Amino acid sequence: MKPFGVIGIVAVIAALVAVLNSFFIVDQRQQSLVLQVGAAVEAYNEPGTDEAGLKFKIPFVQSVVTYDKRNLGLDVPDIEVFASNQEQLIVDAFVRWRISEPLAFYQRLGTQREAQNQLLRFTDTAIRNALGSQLPEEIISGQRSELMDEIRDNLSGSIAGRGIDIIDVRIKRVDLPPDVSQRVFDRMAATRNQQAEQIRAEGDERAKLVRAEAERERTVLLAEARRESEQIRGEGDAQRNEIYAQAYEQDREFFRFQRALIACEQAFTQGTQLVVGPDNLGLCDEFIEQARVNGTARR
Repeated sequence: MKPFGVIGIVAVIAALVAVLNSFFIVDQRQQSLVLQVGAAVEAYNEPGTDEAGLKFKIPFVQSVVTYDKRNLGLDVPDIEVFASNQEQLIVDAFVRWRISEPLAFYQRLGTQREAQNQLLRFTDTAIRNALGSQLPEEIISGQRSELMDEIRDNLSGSIAGRGIDIIDVRIKRVDLPPDVSQRVFDRMAATRNQQAEQIRAEGDERAKLVRAEAERERTVLLAEARRESEQIRGEGDAQRNEIYAQAYEQDREFFRFQRALIACEQAFTQGTQLVVGPDNLGLCDEFIEQARVNGTARR
């Protein structure tokens, strides 16, 4: 083979390699940094942008570093924490994070593995600081949401400047050693019983107030009802006396006779006999005898 033929083949192969090394593809799920002599010169498809696709770089001079653009998860298992009363807890947590600034991430961390290592250390410290000032029962049931927010904020502050956003931190599990579990359970039960007694006492006090108010309203209503009834009765008596007075003025004998009949009716009802009228006449006996005679005549 002629020398020029060999050189031509080598040149073609070198050109082909150079062309292939001049282009790269940025996936939608990734973000890329173009490096030149170790320094970043261009970033593609950063968070908040849509620059996925075919890109160009200078062959053999520039290189590409690719990072994940999606939200990433990190398990943080078996952290031994001492609560404020020095009782030991074993905590498992989960961190959700993402690379928000690829340039700062590359300069401070370099790789996602190094980022995970630092996240583990910072999360361990944040969890110890947040839980170390709490009692076990508060960690287990009382303030879990507030504690996770505190851990997330502390972790975000510790990892700041490294191109990472902390999306969320969740405590998955809090275990107690067997000898500690019963003591914590007893304290929690005592606390709940105390709260129940307080609520029951407040309910009894409230019930007493309600009953007293209802009794007061009942007394007021009865007094008003009696007052109104006495007023109505007085008005009725006044009207009755006025009618009697008018009847007496019209026919005194008839009025006297009617009053005698009323007295007789009351005497019959009460099992007694009244003697009324002039000359001490027994009007009731006279009235009964007259009624007997009239009844016999009708038969």
